[in-house]
Amino acid sequence: MWSILKGEWRKLRRCQILLVGIVALALCPVVQYGTQLIINPEMRDQNFDFVKLFANVIWGNTQIFLPISLVMIGGWLIDRENTNDTMKNLLTVPVSYPKLLGGKLIVTIFLSLLFGIYSVAITVLTGLIAGLDGLSAAVLLQQGVQVVAAAFNTSLVCMPMILIFGQMRGAYLGGSLLTFFLGYCILFFKSGFLLSAYPFSAALILAGFDMQAYNGATQAPSVLLAVVGIAAVLVLTMAVLLLSRRSKKAGNNKKKKVKKGRGRRRAG
Repeated sequence: MWSILKGEWRKLRRCQILLVGIVALALCPVVQYGTQLIINPEMRDQNFDFVKLFANVIWGNTQIFLPISLVMIGGWLIDRENTNDTMKNLLTVPVSYPKLLGGKLIVTIFLSLLFGIYSVAITVLTGLIAGLDGLSAAVLLQQGVQVVAAAFNTSLVCMPMILIFGQMRGAYLGGSLLTFFLGYCILFFKSGFLLSAYPFSAALILAGFDMQAYNGATQAPSVLLAVVGIAAVLVLTMAVLLLSRRSKKAGNNKKKKVKKGRGRRRAG
């Protein structure tokens, strides 16, 4: 597995689509701050500080920027093997197809952690340039951990979409758009079961994000339901991996049958 991870990481470093995620996450704090200025020009008088800027960044990352970036990059890691016709070469080594896909998912999860750390740095830089108040070691530690935790949880939520659309040739861009729509839906869940169990909401809740203060939720979310939501995503991910293995075996069996048939015809 370690050799798989190293190989995938080397491929990722040559991935130009990685710039999409870097630029998007750099724009997130700028867009969030600019949006607040447009909506409420007098926000400086309402104590808009680093804590509120971090809250906007966590929300924007989970809702928009990370789902698009992670599904696009993770899907590309899988899709390029079929597009460049290198998958047949990879399957000649003693590595199972699910293990190969799992290695690509682990690289994407690790990338999400780096994206989280990167988002913290960009947010601090944006706040300092804007002259916001409230930056301290305690705020940086607490809010920084929330940003990274939300990024990690969001990567778990995106795994089924990466697997499904990555294995459909050329469909990972459509998958990233669909994931953006699914992330955007958390705006509409302010109470009930979906407030806590909806995977993107669960990613925020398990990161310690205050849904009532930011999203206007009318009731306190349930951590237990949030765990159930993330667990359901993990189960779905494992199911997709198993189905991918079966479909690959079926493809190999078909090839063997075709080869046997050709041999018989030649012999005849």
